[in-house]
Amino acid sequence: MSNTLKEIAISLSTKQSHYVNHLTEESPILDNMRFEPSTHGLWNAYEEVASIDGPAFIDINQPLPEMKVDSNLKKIDLSILGGEIFLPEDKGSVVGVAEYFDKKTNVLLKQAGQTAEKKIIYDNFLPYAIGNGKAVSALGTENCYSMVAVRFIEGEVTGLYSDKAAHSHGIMDCTSLNGGLLYKNSNGLLGYGVRIKGYIGVQLANPDAVSAIVNITPDKIPTAEQVDNMLIDAKATPASTYIFCHPKVLSFLNKYKGNVLQTANAEMDVNRSFAAWNGIRFITSYNFKNGAEEAVTLA
Repeated sequence: MSNTLKEIAISLSTKQSHYVNHLTEESPILDNMRFEPSTHGLWNAYEEVASIDGPAFIDINQPLPEMKVDSNLKKIDLSILGGEIFLPEDKGSVVGVAEYFDKKTNVLLKQAGQTAEKKIIYDNFLPYAIGNGKAVSALGTENCYSMVAVRFIEGEVTGLYSDKAAHSHGIMDCTSLNGGLLYKNSNGLLGYGVRIKGYIGVQLANPDAVSAIVNITPDKIPTAEQVDNMLIDAKATPASTYIFCHPKVLSFLNKYKGNVLQTANAEMDVNRSFAAWNGIRFITSYNFKNGAEEAVTLA
């Protein structure tokens, strides 16, 4: 069963909910993605459907046709999101060890969420759309933006987390090093440390669920037809599909306002969703590069 990270965290503990709130505070894509437990802890096994012979209409008193689903068994590893923070002994005696780590952990979790979201955008969604021939160019040549449509499908297009690790340590494990006691770091300095670690991943197993428009610039804005086709390529449905982009890309599309671009309303109940294109909701994120993407050459 898929849930958001916040829903998973709430089911674990109040402390985990606090951690995930900071993790997703400035990462709206991560905040709204659905996540499922991986099949084997730190990796996930899944089937990618290759072909389907389904039901067919037949005449009365005729044998039913044979049905089959051919699929390829695949495996994806989760990634580790985390790091360590060190507080020198003398500084700790002045600022307070617990207070210091509480403040710094919140900031670091926020940064971790931004790092994870950038990886999801640029190492997962966009390459998958481009590699499957589901991307078109707005014909910009430099200082570009992009936008991507993603239809989340349970078991196919989804975020992943380690259920075993989550129930042992939570979605994000914030643990004091050396039991919270003094220790020497790699430079031989005495102090205190905290480790932050989580295991998450992204599974993309349906090429008809992710599409994109690349090479967008202020003077090369996607046409309405290109946006429509991007949604068709992802087989977009209002219930399961989002358009992800930088806020500036949404502002570029304001010229279509009142036609296919509608202002969102509270009934949509999606965090940081500002508008919709024919019912498909936008989620804008500053974790997209701000006019700093290189132009993509499409096959």
